[in-house]
Amino acid sequence: MKKFIKRFGMILAGLVVVVGLCILVAAGWFMWQLHPWVASGQAFDLGHWQFGDCEFQVWQRKNVFIFEPFADGLFVRQGTNEWQAFCFDIQDSYSPRVRLQKEDSQVVIYRDGEKRGIYDLATHTFRRHEQPFTPEYIGSKPPGDWWLRK
Repeated sequence: MKKFIKRFGMILAGLVVVVGLCILVAAGWFMWQLHPWVASGQAFDLGHWQFGDCEFQVWQRKNVFIFEPFADGLFVRQGTNEWQAFCFDIQDSYSPRVRLQKEDSQVVIYRDGEKRGIYDLATHTFRRHEQPFTPEYIGSKPPGDWWLRK
């Protein structure tokens, strides 16, 4: 009986250690996703693309909101015109996996394989979920003060 109790105690202690490690790993992953060490308003460059005479940049900005901490912006410029800025997504976590792909006369924005928006090269308009967006013009190089909230 003593051996059983001793063995049960060792198994229980091992289980507590494993559960504790799982909790630590989950907390670390959660903290990584929220990036609490990044100051609100800071922006990350996620990529640059060129399709025809249009230049595209995607930036992710840290918001002040804890549970929607990141906003994704698409910046488009034709030739030497001003940059147009569109917020195409609000993210719950830091995610640099964005891809732009030209399909006929459109540039499709993908995040993790999911279509997040479409920029029409013929009409120079952006839409997300079939809803057109009005651009915000920024006078400087992206991300500028794009929807900066501190």
